[in-house]
Amino acid sequence: MDNFNVTKWNLQRYKTNAGLNENKADLAAKAIDQAIAGVDESLGYSNFAKAVAAILKDEYGAHNFNPFMEVLHSELGINEEISDYEMVVYKVEGITADTDEGGPDEPFEMEVKLESSLSADEVKDAIRDAARKEQGKLYKLDYKKA
Repeated sequence: MDNFNVTKWNLQRYKTNAGLNENKADLAAKAIDQAIAGVDESLGYSNFAKAVAAILKDEYGAHNFNPFMEVLHSELGINEEISDYEMVVYKVEGITADTDEGGPDEPFEMEVKLESSLSADEVKDAIRDAARKEQGKLYKLDYKKA
C-alpha cells in the first residue's frame, strides 16, 4: 500500500464525477442525447437521421460524408464498405492565392471523391471546401469528372 497516492485517487474520482475523464465523442453523445430529450424524448430514428444529415451538410461539408460513414459503420460493426460505384472522382486544378497581395500564387492539382447523389451546388461547395482545407486560400478553381 506504499504506492497508493490519496491525492491522485481523489483527483481521479473528482474528474470522473465531473465528467472530465470522458473523451470528446462521449461528451458529444451526452450533449446530443440531452438536446434530443429537449426536443422530443421519443424522437424517431428517421428524424434523428435527418437532423444528423442536416448537421453534416451545413457544418461539415459534403467532402466529409464518406469519412463520416466509414467511422459510423465501424462504430456500429457494419462490415460493408462504402461502394466506389456510388462515388465520383473529380480532378481539381487551381491556383492558390498569395497571402500578402491576394493575387495568384502557386498552381495545384488534386482529386476529390464525392457521392454521386450530390447536386451540382453541393459538388461545387464540397470541392471548394476540400481544396481550401488542403491548399489554403484560393485564387482560382476548376474541376471536372475524372
